[in-house]
Amino acid sequence: MRDVVKTNVKRQQSSKRQHRRSRLQPVYFLLVLVLVAGIGAALSTTLFFNVTDIVVDNATDAADEEIVRLSGIQYQDNLVRLDTDAAARAITAAVVYAENVTVKKKFPSTVEIKVERAVPVANISCSYGYLLVSASGRILEMLSDDAPRDGLLLVTGYNPAVSAPGEQIQSEDAHLDAALHTMTAAVAECQSDRIVSVDMRDQSDILVQIGENVTFHMGNSNEAVYKLKLALGTEEQVNPDKKYRFTMVGNNQISVIPEETQEPLVTSPAKTEPAETTETTSATTATTTFT
Repeated sequence: MRDVVKTNVKRQQSSKRQHRRSRLQPVYFLLVLVLVAGIGAALSTTLFFNVTDIVVDNATDAADEEIVRLSGIQYQDNLVRLDTDAAARAITAAVVYAENVTVKKKFPSTVEIKVERAVPVANISCSYGYLLVSASGRILEMLSDDAPRDGLLLVTGYNPAVSAPGEQIQSEDAHLDAALHTMTAAVAECQSDRIVSVDMRDQSDILVQIGENVTFHMGNSNEAVYKLKLALGTEEQVNPDKKYRFTMVGNNQISVIPEETQEPLVTSPAKTEPAETTETTSATTATTTFT
């Protein structure tokens, strides 16, 4: 008689079900995470992170309440959905003296608005007076009384095509826009009140007035900072009671000619005469070299 072998069918089926569950567990976890994330995102843009505090750091003459109104931000706006860049652009466009406007979110419920005041750096001469502009080229005021603002750089030969306060300065000659930005930035970097004016009528020979006694023919606006510092250093060595014409010669020389002389401009010494390349001097003219 053969022995009967009993098989536990229930246990085998249970083992298979557990195995299937273990394989599907990561899928269940993923579905739960997606569901939780979706619910969290929905709540964060509806019930949570709503604006309850607006902090304003404002250096302009506009009232803080006006800054908030111009930003378009309101209490109970959702912080997640808030477009801070659009708010900053709206303030900048509406407040003439607003510059470097930043709007930041501070979770869970705060917005910080910072508005810096534009600083005038130059008077731009035009047919109807002068335009007062900031370092970024923003028109701040139109001065139509033929009197430029004292203590600021005077720029002539630029011929602005726009004049409305709040707009970015633009020239009738597009090539002058880059040159103007280069020159105003260079003058600011030199930090010298002896640079009085810049004449840009000839882009290949920009004229810079240094103090009352030096007219500097600096050439184009390339390496403007280097050229201006070279001219300022040379100006400190000349007679303050005489007027001079400075001219860039080569890459590291400045020709110095007193205004009363009629002699031709001194040029850079030839490379075959190294003994004279450092300095050439006569009774009326001199070429100085700085390294």
